[in-house]
Amino acid sequence: MNARRGPAWTNSVASTVRHVLAPLAGSGRGIFGTAALLLLMIASGYVGWAKWGDIVVRRPQYVLTADCIEITPQPPWIHSDIKSAVMRDGSLAELSVLDPDLTKRVVQAFELNPWVAEALSAVKRAGKTAPQVAVQLRYREPVIMVRTRDPRWKGDCFWPVDTEGVFLPPEEFSSTQTKAFLRVEAGNSLPAGAVGTSYGDAGVTGAALVAAALKPVWRSMGLEWIIVRQELPNDVGQPMEPTYILLPAGAPVDAVAARRAGRLVSLADPPADEPSLEVRWGHAPGREAPGEASAAEKVARLHQYVVAHGRLDQLPPTTVIDLRPGAAGTAVATGQPAQTR
Repeated sequence: MNARRGPAWTNSVASTVRHVLAPLAGSGRGIFGTAALLLLMIASGYVGWAKWGDIVVRRPQYVLTADCIEITPQPPWIHSDIKSAVMRDGSLAELSVLDPDLTKRVVQAFELNPWVAEALSAVKRAGKTAPQVAVQLRYREPVIMVRTRDPRWKGDCFWPVDTEGVFLPPEEFSSTQTKAFLRVEAGNSLPAGAVGTSYGDAGVTGAALVAAALKPVWRSMGLEWIIVRQELPNDVGQPMEPTYILLPAGAPVDAVAARRAGRLVSLADPPADEPSLEVRWGHAPGREAPGEASAAEKVARLHQYVVAHGRLDQLPPTTVIDLRPGAAGTAVATGQPAQTR
């Protein structure tokens, strides 16, 4: 039976090595012969790889495919195929699984996807036919839908934003699916950039933080809207810090938003013509004013109020609930018509 023969270039190199070392075989200088053999083998390896390595790594069995990549399972709110999108947009199909920089380039490609908050790691491991790449991802999670109204569009438009204030792909949400998130009225604020980048509005970013704090309970409480408003700065020349008002489902959002638009803090504002239950949240989590309750305290107070009085969307529209005072142990509520305070 004939011995299995390797590639032509390896046979040629081996023949050359035997020819060069033949005089050393009987010279008694075995150490020098062995050293020379090792050096020649290393040199021939470098020469061979430089000449034929590119051909080897580009063979079909070494081309990176979607089947070679395993990613963290996608959460239910992402409907597109993340892996296929990254393969296409990141030009990963041009890579070889033998590329020494493969994992680095895979991480970079995934972090460009708007749904990926962070590519935590990429590890190459052996597979049945070719190396595999296991990628651990942290996905972005939408928490609010920012409403804008424009005569050019029919009806309201909603822009999804995640917990970090990043603008997410709106085409992945139907009009019905937008109702699964707290809605935000921020004065027709539009995204400042492309998907996967910051929404570009401090009021929207703060609203996302408020929604994240309310995520476990807002639906059971009967809430639906977050209204962004401006408050007078504490110091002259300082930027105005957004504050937030929560509204229940079915509230006259347009009337409340119009009443808040461009308003500063004033105790002299008249009662609303169309009253609505209001929950005065205050500043965004982590940005509370001195003496203001923390986000956790506000959520606890609102929960206690709902337990005692019922869902917010079923209470009288003249109810005003103030969660801001830091010293009070419970929510401060009145039965007066909602006024700007």
